[in-house]
Order: sequence, then C-alpha cells, then structure tokens
Amino acid sequence: MANVDFEGKAFYAKVFERNRDTGENLQDGQLKDKITLEQGHYSMNVEVSPETRDLMIAQGVPTKGLIGQLWREGEDGTIVYKCKRPHFNPRINKGEGMLMGPPVVFDGKEGENKWDDSVDIGNGSTVKVRINVWDGKIVTLEGVRVIDHVEFVSDNDPMSGF
Repeated sequence: MANVDFEGKAFYAKVFERNRDTGENLQDGQLKDKITLEQGHYSMNVEVSPETRDLMIAQGVPTKGLIGQLWREGEDGTIVYKCKRPHFNPRINKGEGMLMGPPVVFDGKEGENKWDDSVDIGNGSTVKVRINVWDGKIVTLEGVRVIDHVEFVSDNDPMSGF
C-alpha cells in the first residue's frame, strides 16, 4: 500500500456522511447493486495539472483497466481524477467486510483542524487529497484538506444566478 498526495481543484465533492451517494437516483442494475452493497460511497472529482497527473501515475495510480477509467480529459484539455471511497467495503476481512465511513476532511494547510462537515466543499475549491493505492489495482480516497474554500452553490436553487 502506498499513499499518494496531490493538489487540485475539487468538483462535485460528496465526502460527508450526510451527502454520500447511495445510488437512489440510479436505475436498477449492476452499478446500483454495487453501490447498495457498499452502503453508498463518497466521491470527488479533482482537476489536476498534467505534471500532477504524471507524478500520480509515477507513484502508482493506475491508468488501465476499470480503475484507469477514473481518469478523464475534458474537451477543454482539463485533466480530472475521480476519487472514491466505499462506505462499507464488503471485500475485505475474509468476506466479512469493514465499515470505512467517510474520508477525513481537514481545514487549512497545516494541523489537524477538522473541517466543519455542515459546510459543503464548493466547485473550484483548492484541495490537497490523499489516496491509497494497493497493489496497483485498488485506489481509495483517504483524506481531503481544504486549502482555499469556494462557497458551495446548489444547482437545485431555481433562482441561482438570477
């Protein structure tokens, strides 16, 4: 196992117990079944520079297979890595599984100040992220440090931007 730390811009952060993705909006099928088995998951897209991507790959973050699909390149050339963490991992402890819970989220550049989890991480916030790479195949979001917070603006607000 190896920890990989990197910085980037956060988008669509669901890293708290209260906003974990439980798959309730998905149609029945294999993806919904997996999310249900994991009791939901936490996720966050992180936009990174080409240099950061190359460093992450050099440190063991996979680029091939199913896990390699977590890398995306936008039409505008942006590079995005989707970080994920299951709430419950049914595949460890000899099949008994383990409750993993949300990743640890810290406030600021240094120290152990926990982030106020009632405050969402808005799109474009600068974050430092720690992922764990195991055997070049399994990648798990371990922690997030919010360095420069951007206020969260809900897409559900019909008056947003008016």
